[in-house]
Amino acid sequence: MMIAQFSTRYTSSAGRRLSKRGPGQKLNLGGWFWKLTGIVVIMATLIGFAGSCWFSWCIRNGLDNLTRARGEKHALQQESAKLQKQRDKEMDRKRIESLAAAKLALYPTKEEKLGRVATVRIPTDE
Repeated sequence: MMIAQFSTRYTSSAGRRLSKRGPGQKLNLGGWFWKLTGIVVIMATLIGFAGSCWFSWCIRNGLDNLTRARGEKHALQQESAKLQKQRDKEMDRKRIESLAAAKLALYPTKEEKLGRVATVRIPTDE
């Protein structure tokens, strides 16, 4: 009866002595299975954690590159708008005609200053 109370700690076999199972006893096949399973779970957890860290670093790096590219795009758009305004100013028909007339010396007329580029002779309507 007393053995039944401590059955988890002691085992009994018919006709044999009671043996105490302790921590020093070798693991049977089932014990190795659980030990190996624990190692596999721990390794999978570590690999998953390392992969997660690497993946988050890649995402953060990509977002930093995207932010930098957007800043460059914005700066280039502003420069493009500035150059388009300057092109419109330079492509004015009256300005082109007067510069062409000055360069080719087509008209012996009065002189007029056109910004920083040149002094132009503009034909008079006589």
